[in-house]
Amino acid sequence: MTGDKKPLIVSVEDDESMLLLLERMLTVGGYEVKPFGDGAKALEWLKTGRPDLILTDVMMPKTSGYEFCAQLQADPELALIPVIFLTALDTAQDKTKALAAGAVDYLTKPVNKKNLLEVVGRHVHTKSQWAELKEGMVAAAWAPHNEDRLRFEKHLRDTPGWDKALSPAQMSEQGAAFCGFTYLPHINPETIQLGVLPAPFCRSNRVIAIEDKAGRAFVVDDPFNKELFNLLGRYDAEGASPRILITEPANITMLLKRPDREGIKTRLGADLEHVSLAEIAVNILETAVYERASDIHIEPKNDQTLVRFRIDGDMREVYTLKPQTGLQLITRFKAQGELDIAERRKPQDGSMEMLIDGRDFILRLATTCTPAGESLILRLLEPWAKPKPLEELGMSAQQVQHMIDFAHRNHGLIIIAGPTGSGKTTTIYSLLQHIDCKTRSLISVEDPVEYRIPSANQQQVDERAGLTFEALLKSSLRQDPDILFLGEMRDPFSAKMAIDFASTGHLTISSVHTTNATTAIFRLERIGITRGAMADSILGVIAQKLLKRLCPHCKKIGPITKEETALFSAFTDDVPAQVARPVGCPKCGGSGYFGREGVYEIVKFYPEISDMIRRNVPISEIRDFARQRGDILVTDHAIEKVRQLIFSPQNVYDNILLEEAEYRRRPGAKPSADAHVPSPAIVQAASVGAAKLLIAEDDAPTRALLERILGNQGYAVTLAADGVEALKQLSGQRFDLILTDLNMPNLGGLKLMELKAQKGIDTPVIFFTASADAEADALEHGAADYIKKPVVKEVLLARVRHVLEKRKLS
Repeated sequence: MTGDKKPLIVSVEDDESMLLLLERMLTVGGYEVKPFGDGAKALEWLKTGRPDLILTDVMMPKTSGYEFCAQLQADPELALIPVIFLTALDTAQDKTKALAAGAVDYLTKPVNKKNLLEVVGRHVHTKSQWAELKEGMVAAAWAPHNEDRLRFEKHLRDTPGWDKALSPAQMSEQGAAFCGFTYLPHINPETIQLGVLPAPFCRSNRVIAIEDKAGRAFVVDDPFNKELFNLLGRYDAEGASPRILITEPANITMLLKRPDREGIKTRLGADLEHVSLAEIAVNILETAVYERASDIHIEPKNDQTLVRFRIDGDMREVYTLKPQTGLQLITRFKAQGELDIAERRKPQDGSMEMLIDGRDFILRLATTCTPAGESLILRLLEPWAKPKPLEELGMSAQQVQHMIDFAHRNHGLIIIAGPTGSGKTTTIYSLLQHIDCKTRSLISVEDPVEYRIPSANQQQVDERAGLTFEALLKSSLRQDPDILFLGEMRDPFSAKMAIDFASTGHLTISSVHTTNATTAIFRLERIGITRGAMADSILGVIAQKLLKRLCPHCKKIGPITKEETALFSAFTDDVPAQVARPVGCPKCGGSGYFGREGVYEIVKFYPEISDMIRRNVPISEIRDFARQRGDILVTDHAIEKVRQLIFSPQNVYDNILLEEAEYRRRPGAKPSADAHVPSPAIVQAASVGAAKLLIAEDDAPTRALLERILGNQGYAVTLAADGVEALKQLSGQRFDLILTDLNMPNLGGLKLMELKAQKGIDTPVIFFTASADAEADALEHGAADYIKKPVVKEVLLARVRHVLEKRKLS
């Protein structure tokens, strides 16, 4: 920095360590810093202070960054101070929110010094540059006698059919053509340029700066505002003839609408007398998008109507409406979705397209009848959203490589498996990004089309128009496609068509509703596909589930408990030492979770597994082989993400491990959708039955402890003081499991293992050891497992249960 006076920067951040870090980095960079722990204190200081730049965190407990910025914009003197947002998010939606709030830029956390100083340096002089636009802050009044406008109106009158009402979009398009400007139907949030124009100027003049392939452009909704074009030409450093694009007014309105929603929610919840039905509908949709909701539920009750959002898989109540208002709201959405508004008893389905906060959405509507009246569910789909890379979905590097290998194959069936709402469609669209659809013909049959695929021929089921799933599928196979994307194998016909298409030299991608990759075999068997046909056609199965991610701002990291260790010991020998648990903070709405991430298992069917399927090998053996081969199964992937502090132990146990335990508990059984999922206590007692255990332990107190713990669980326990006595017991009766100490007088555990094998006794063995280095010896000699001393009850029971269950499966 040069000169005596350093630029003054206000830093607003509720995290004390982050606030201190920012102050240190900016001070070293040559700036004077005024730090504040919350927005209210900063606003009080700004009544007299005038910094050159403001940095503020977006998510703060008292005053959010959006609310803080809104209060700045309300003061003409403060509105021209540039603001940079600090945020943990980095999407086109966040850029849109930053623009609407009045920010000139945003930095993604964690902030590094280089990026911070680069962005600050770019904007520290913006305040003085914006002073040139101060006189143009008030837009020129709309001039009804503007010559160009009058000529345009005459042009419309002279055009045949001019008296027909034009939509705002048609009017803007006609005006742009008349004035020689390019019409822009939609503004891509990713092209928005922050910091070029001050937000108050953008609002008053209804202009947005963007940068596309042709360079910078200014998007406006009035093609006749020459005063604005001249002002932009004088201000724009890139030239005196700015590139002007015209769009309809709603596009700019949505992008410049401030994202501080709490006032809206309070108003809707407390006083609806002076709020129009249209405003209620729009604000519900905008709030749903802002809150990252996937579905909106409008549910009538006896004395009120609830509006609930599904966020990260969980339902959250957002608004409470009067019954009559709720009825009118449902009727409005039904009319927009072209449903029969007079029919309130029969279920109906429909859809509509809508622009919400500058983003294109398709809303899928579904009604049903309840005792309190008709309810409505709206699912929000963003068809033009850019699919995420596979690694961003949560896959490991190995799994990503498997997916890319699948995409490069020319024939075979790829199956995506998982329950409803597990993100199967998202995974499929991400997979399709690795397929060259320009040189290969891709055709799809979907219900509904959720994303748009460039260069693909996508077809959507429409029962009312006679476009049934079966009819579209038959038609698709006559279109000479190289690749078929079938939304779901839902019945024998669709499954057979997918198998036949894959087996005749084509690549087929589809989904099924199952628990894991190998149980997809059960599902296909139930709908009539033979194992031989599967073995010949399937390339691989990708199974997945979505779990809630721990909030990065408030999760608490600590050592794993004995109870958690017991839950995990049955599934891994590498139980994590440190785990994270949910806490709850303002940034996650008090839930302790923020967003969801997938857990996956990818099982390649070639060549060994295809042969196992053809030979009708049990599913449990196929899964064991896949794990031994190095495939990452869903339990392994989930536990790894506990180890990475992404998921909480209880969340993984409840949603992944418990289901796997139930699957193991019923070997050979075909899992059903309504199968009872046991509580942890029931899982702990599973497989007890009349299992007979032999315990060889020379330490009397330890022997008594083991007898008490295992006996209380219902096991039939026989005790031996050393290896010799254990051999005598083995000669006279048969046991289901042997637990033995490694080091005992007369005859140790390893020698007992050797003599047992010589006698042809195949009973599995678990070793006890006080040595941390004994694992290799135990497993090398054929032990099924080992337990370190001192023995922990929960670990003991989990390991015993695991070995017994594995013995049953074999």
